[in-house]
Amino acid sequence: MKKNIHYFLFDWLGFEVSNLVATDNKLSLPYLSTLLPIFYLDQDAGYSDIYAPPKKFIKDQFSEMIRMAIGLPEKNSFDAKKEQFKAKEKLDSLDRQVESNARQIELAKQNVAAISKTSKELNEEIHVIESDIYRLKDTGANHDDSINVLDRLISKNIEAIRDVSSEFNEISKRMQSVSRIIHEINTEVEALNLNEEAKRVFLSFKEICSASHCQLFSFSSESYSKNLLYLKDQIKDLERNSEIDKIKSEQLLNQKLILENGLQLLVEERNSALQKSEISVLVDTISELKNQIFSLQSQCADIDKVEFLEKKHVEILSDRNRALDKYESFSKLRSSIPELVRARADMRQYYLNWLDILLTKNISRDITFKDDFTPVLGNETISQLKGSTRTRAVLAYHAAILELILSDSRPHFRFMILDTPKQHEIHNDDLDHYLKELKSLCQKLNLQIIFSTTEYHYVGDENDKEWNPLYPGEKQNMFLSMA
Repeated sequence: MKKNIHYFLFDWLGFEVSNLVATDNKLSLPYLSTLLPIFYLDQDAGYSDIYAPPKKFIKDQFSEMIRMAIGLPEKNSFDAKKEQFKAKEKLDSLDRQVESNARQIELAKQNVAAISKTSKELNEEIHVIESDIYRLKDTGANHDDSINVLDRLISKNIEAIRDVSSEFNEISKRMQSVSRIIHEINTEVEALNLNEEAKRVFLSFKEICSASHCQLFSFSSESYSKNLLYLKDQIKDLERNSEIDKIKSEQLLNQKLILENGLQLLVEERNSALQKSEISVLVDTISELKNQIFSLQSQCADIDKVEFLEKKHVEILSDRNRALDKYESFSKLRSSIPELVRARADMRQYYLNWLDILLTKNISRDITFKDDFTPVLGNETISQLKGSTRTRAVLAYHAAILELILSDSRPHFRFMILDTPKQHEIHNDDLDHYLKELKSLCQKLNLQIIFSTTEYHYVGDENDKEWNPLYPGEKQNMFLSMA
């Protein structure tokens, strides 16, 4: 029953539960009691060490809980071979998703390549056209008003053609310039080849150098190889850019053709409108405006599709990187997987920042980690520190690890509970500064901080809630009545 409850809660919160190794090398599972001490500091042991669970029964328990909270592969998997097979299947599936999504993005980008405006600019145009329709419908528009609207559409179309032509001309100039540069580089390549051929001819004359391993032109050969490689790389880059410009120029020509056809239709409609009745012109003009809106909405939809696919691609890549770390963790040293290395580097920066916030003195800032996430301050561990210095180091560590855990968008425990931190000899001003910095973190990461105190009083705002005990006690009010 306990296992089912924990599985349900972990699954609901987005944590991935794995079969772990117990201290007696048997199968073990994580429980809330093993994970919560990261987020809850009780007044008895919570401030004397960075991790104080009721019981330690999992091998490398602290490391396993941090890995679970961050979403890293477990350190000691009980089902290593089975998990490796599942990890490979998941990695292959995500690789296929990445490839498929990349193709979708490429196709979607081809559809928007000819759109020179942003989604915001297109929506502004739609708003202007909708205003024109409203004005024509509801304000008693006459024949001239309808003609003026058509004139504005014609003017916008001419302006769009001019912009496309200008961009096409710029690309054409750039392509011509690149072509000249490639020709000049090829000329240099030919000159280098001729120099190398001349060197070989000189070496064929024994009067110049009769040694079997003559090094007379060795420096020249090395220089030739480097220069030739550099020039060929330049040609490849230029040809790749030129190919991109060629595709873009073809897209612009197609766009220009579409705009010119649209302009011709508008001009014809405008000219025929001069011969039509006022009502007929009004209907035709509104119809044309609605066609323009439909076209702009279609362009907006294409742009939104690209943005959606790109956002989705980032998410899939993130999942794929985590899956790769998981798979690689089975075949190499688990303390060196890239995501773990990055997490420790981020953790170090967060920890240094929170140590400074708490004005922590008399400890080294040369921070390293052992057993994945246990900090070593120079040559000292936190358990070797004394008094308020240890308390500050523990508070700073929990704030830092919380910031690390919540740095991605996955669901988590978004809270930290501090049980009477003042009684552990921290000055009110330092504690106040610490809690205010946590308040800023709350706003940034959608976090909640809950703490109790008897001597220190936090002055909050409308976003904070304060509960005060109401029942008299021997020394102070209590939350529960003694009667």
